[in-house]
Amino acid sequence: MRNFFVIFAISLVALFASCKNEHVGSAQHLFVTDTVLEADDKGETVTVSYNLVSPIEGEVVKTKIVSGEEMLGNITQPAVGIIRIEVKANEGDKREAIVEISYMSETTSVIIEQTTGNGSGSNNDDNNDNNDEEVTFKALCLDGYYYGQKYGKGADRYAFFLSDQGLNNAGQAYTNGTYYYIDAFAPVTGSTTLPNGMYMFDSQNSGAPNTINSKNSQLILTGESVEDTQIKYLENATMMVSDNKIVLEVIIDGTTHKVTYTGGLELEDATEENGDGGGNDDPTGGQEKDAKSTLTEDKNVTFDGEHRVKWVYEGDYWQTGYSNYTIMMMNKANGYVSGDTLQLDIITDNTSKDGDFYGTYKCSYTPGKHVMMAGFINDFSMPVGSWLYDYNTGGGAYKGYAMIVDGELTISDAGNGNSTIVLNGVDCLGNKITCNWTGVIEED
Repeated sequence: MRNFFVIFAISLVALFASCKNEHVGSAQHLFVTDTVLEADDKGETVTVSYNLVSPIEGEVVKTKIVSGEEMLGNITQPAVGIIRIEVKANEGDKREAIVEISYMSETTSVIIEQTTGNGSGSNNDDNNDNNDEEVTFKALCLDGYYYGQKYGKGADRYAFFLSDQGLNNAGQAYTNGTYYYIDAFAPVTGSTTLPNGMYMFDSQNSGAPNTINSKNSQLILTGESVEDTQIKYLENATMMVSDNKIVLEVIIDGTTHKVTYTGGLELEDATEENGDGGGNDDPTGGQEKDAKSTLTEDKNVTFDGEHRVKWVYEGDYWQTGYSNYTIMMMNKANGYVSGDTLQLDIITDNTSKDGDFYGTYKCSYTPGKHVMMAGFINDFSMPVGSWLYDYNTGGGAYKGYAMIVDGELTISDAGNGNSTIVLNGVDCLGNKITCNWTGVIEED
């Protein structure tokens, strides 16, 4: 169940350059990546990716339908650099629409072509059991890390996302996005650029060159909130990498997904972070040295009105011999995670799977009995341990965060099915993070 929090998997890492095109010495501001888009006859939402160079304060990107209004629905801009255009189902002949994208006096036209309405589209029909159908996906962004031989000898490791929306400036996934996460190993080159070659699915996860790790590789479909996010693990995969191109073919739930990406293949260099890795007894990889927080003062977290508190049994995740639980405390608005959320990662003194977690926990980076694990980013760029998040209204992405790196947590029985959670935590800047709450902790 730890992957329930996979929407956090893309958190607090830099927005990689793969989704950016640099234009030096030009007075132009607006650069649209693709000006011709294809839409399936069954209807879909297409994504227009653009870059703004030297943006002017107060100026915004605007859209205008020039033609084909009858085939289009909502046009939204979920984030800077992304425009989402809804294309309605087509029951007639091939058709096209033109949408004008403008920034100040600059304009670019995007043509959306939709196939004839003959039911031959590539989208899957939920009521169709024909596993011969294919899902085709054009990735616009490549974001990820090069680890070198840091986590094993004899092969270089490359972990990356192929997606339609990329990451925001806080390194977070956008809502309603498609993210194929691939954990691949290549022959040792010492290069941050993903090497050319054919990569095959490795069910044994040997870490051998030209393999794809089956345990970590997955499809992540982000929804409007954390709870709407879906994670689907790969059943098989092959990947061909050539100059500035990736062709990925995976099988998920018996359906073939064909993913293509064209663009730069260079990843963020993570070889120098946290020492040499590989056999390090510190499960955090020394991440406490990189603790982060956006807090500027003490924070008392309250959970009143619409909220949800739940526990998730994680097994012996930290390999201490004791049960590990994650306690999620979420404020909500209209059913979505909103505002302050606490993620508390605790290790008990027992092996129960049934929520036997009452006790007092000391925050530490060293796993052990009665420990609340301090917050850090793991090898796969996933926030692990104990954190405070401040979500935007409506969920999807958070605007603030703090790794809890010190302090104490007590969870006790308040009677009548209720529990009391008392947190006296501290972030890396010395700000106090406190909470005193009583209510029902649900099992997830």
